[in-house]
Amino acid sequence: MRENEIVVLNAYNSAYEANLAASMLRSMGVEVEIAGDIATNVLPQVGENIVRLLVNAGDYERAVALLNQEPEE
Repeated sequence: MRENEIVVLNAYNSAYEANLAASMLRSMGVEVEIAGDIATNVLPQVGENIVRLLVNAGDYERAVALLNQEPEE
């Protein structure tokens, strides 16, 4: 995998969940793009509505670790 290649980090069933994860990652300095959120909002009853988070391959491992860490209390 090349450092600047765009890869799918995760997939969500709702734009809300994807945006929540993307906001957290962005706040930690990870560049994130969301794919599929418009179709999910406009046509929620049609087909498989999957919203994907996309990151640079070089950020993939860090982004996975951030998403998997336990929230602080």
